Amino acid sequence: MSEQRNNLPLDLSICGVDELQGRLKRFKPTHVISISDPVDRPLDFPSAIDVLRLAFWDIQNLSGFVSQMVSYEERDHYPIADHAEAILGFGRNIPKSGKLLIHCWAGVSRSTAAAMLVICQRNPGHEQSAFRLVKSLRPQAAPNRLIVKHGDRLLKAGGRMLAALDAANPPKSSRHEQFLDLG
Repeated sequence: MSEQRNNLPLDLSICGVDELQGRLKRFKPTHVISISDPVDRPLDFPSAIDVLRLAFWDIQNLSGFVSQMVSYEERDHYPIADHAEAILGFGRNIPKSGKLLIHCWAGVSRSTAAAMLVICQRNPGHEQSAFRLVKSLRPQAAPNRLIVKHGDRLLKAGGRMLAALDAANPPKSSRHEQFLDLG
């Protein structure tokens, strides 16, 4: 299933860029969150659609060596709180009759993280259900952890949004643990 109303006061659809034209015709969104890479040219949308355009790399963790490589001038090319704030601000203004289409390159990470933020914003305290809804809309969903982390903080969810991701995808144990004394 690619579109769903469920417990949301709006219709929601998630896709990748290769599905976008067909989804625009079939779903007929009133609002679009368009997430691209910083080097991509922004996509064109019909003028009747309210569009939030964001451009940042799909990086899941900005710590260690990666964070040392990021210059201040490039910081907005990576998932930062400003992106999560923009998603939440845009989502807050979509009317109950709205139809929201969210896309990124593959429709797997950045777009599903944005969907999780919008769903959690409209359904506080139901983070597990929000993640299940995202997975029902996009079975291959693997929401970007940095965007979810920023959204969790901005929505004051107390870590429940990341916990929902972790519950669905528990860390895999190393095959080398059998040789370690963990006791």
